[in-house]
Amino acid sequence: MNAQAGGSTEAAAWAYVNEARPVQQLMSAALTQIAGFALLAMTSSRPLSLAEGALLSAQQASMQAVEAVRALEAPESASHHLHHLRQAAAMLRQGCSSALRCLEPQASQGERDALVRALRATSHHLRATATLLPGFELVDLRQACCAAHASKPRLCEA
Repeated sequence: MNAQAGGSTEAAAWAYVNEARPVQQLMSAALTQIAGFALLAMTSSRPLSLAEGALLSAQQASMQAVEAVRALEAPESASHHLHHLRQAAAMLRQGCSSALRCLEPQASQGERDALVRALRATSHHLRATATLLPGFELVDLRQACCAAHASKPRLCEA
């Protein structure tokens, strides 16, 4: 009977993983879009209105993620993971709001700083989800092929 209870707990954990993984991926994609906007906002002298469509798409994705996280039910073994997903969703939502404020021509450095803080917090919580349960690993760009080549000296540098 104890083995049966353990099997049901494990099944509940895997069911949670299968429901939560697409939510985490959606948040990760929205985070990438908003981070791209933030980079553009902080480095470009061009008007940011061209990025508004992508930002609104990221905002829609973040709202979907917030709703999906609210609907998730985690077994006890995944409760810490769900905590970080909820925190990531809340910070992503805050990041979207900050990014929209940065579209304003009179956006201040403080508003841009708030955007960066929200993006960092979202990333922190998403990275935490990647370590707590299998199947939530994030792409590590340090392992990308271009990153491996970047560390090698070029012939013209020798």
